[in-house]
Amino acid sequence: MSPLISIVMATYNGEKYLREQVDSLLAQSYPSLEFIFVDDASSDGSQAILQQYASQDERIRLVTNPVNQGLLATFERGIREAKGELIALSDQDDVWMPNKISLLAAAIGHNSMIYADSALTNSEGTVTGKFSDRNQLGDYPTALHYVFGTKAMGHAMLFKREIIDIALPFPDYVGHDYILGFAAAALYGVSYFPATLVNYRQHSSNTMGADLSKGKKNYTTREERNARIVKRLNLLAERCPNGAERKILQELAQDFASKSLAARVRRFLCVAKHHRAMLSYKGKSELSSFLYSFKLLFSIF
Repeated sequence: MSPLISIVMATYNGEKYLREQVDSLLAQSYPSLEFIFVDDASSDGSQAILQQYASQDERIRLVTNPVNQGLLATFERGIREAKGELIALSDQDDVWMPNKISLLAAAIGHNSMIYADSALTNSEGTVTGKFSDRNQLGDYPTALHYVFGTKAMGHAMLFKREIIDIALPFPDYVGHDYILGFAAAALYGVSYFPATLVNYRQHSSNTMGADLSKGKKNYTTREERNARIVKRLNLLAERCPNGAERKILQELAQDFASKSLAARVRRFLCVAKHHRAMLSYKGKSELSSFLYSFKLLFSIF
């Protein structure tokens, strides 16, 4: 018998594309699914649309926030409601390929998470390219792969519930997909599935578009930026279950927080030593990785 998989979708004023997304979720070929749709106090017709679907399909559980709580809290509530052995997250404005869940479930193996590539579409749904055209995608087998960032997006993930205790509660200063991916990498790894299984719609209301370098910055000064980096590294160290990797993260956080010459040298040496993991998402050459590490003698990047 196929294990139960929970698909968690967060919605907020998403009526424009919502039916197309829900139809693609309900059309998944995987045989054992539940759907947790969490609406974050929408003021448009989103709740009515979801109620209509829920009345027609007993696999759907509709949860509504009485007041708007934001994306992180909404996804967290949905994940806590999920009963499946594996969980997938859905945006409200994409379209999934019918075999997405079946393919990822069959390929996840011993890994704690698997994610796929995505086709990029414009607001009308016309395919314009692939997410991998703009971003370096690959496996993330250790916690160290998340030191500087990765490109595993929430809408493309399937993960085992074993990561929930590490990932939750969601902190409010990193993305939910970032901390979920870190939790998976820190346990048994994140695997990349090189096929486009989602049509990832790009439009003016995207929370995060396909070009991750253009995401919203939650700081205004270099000092604020550096403080957030240190705060994020401390978060990873606190939640890392692997003792050896946790020690590396703790020491790196301390050295990023310090302005001393000794700390600058240590962080350069640490990143240079572990560059294949820490900088893998950048797709840099050996020389470029060394130069990036060398710059840490002078500043934080």
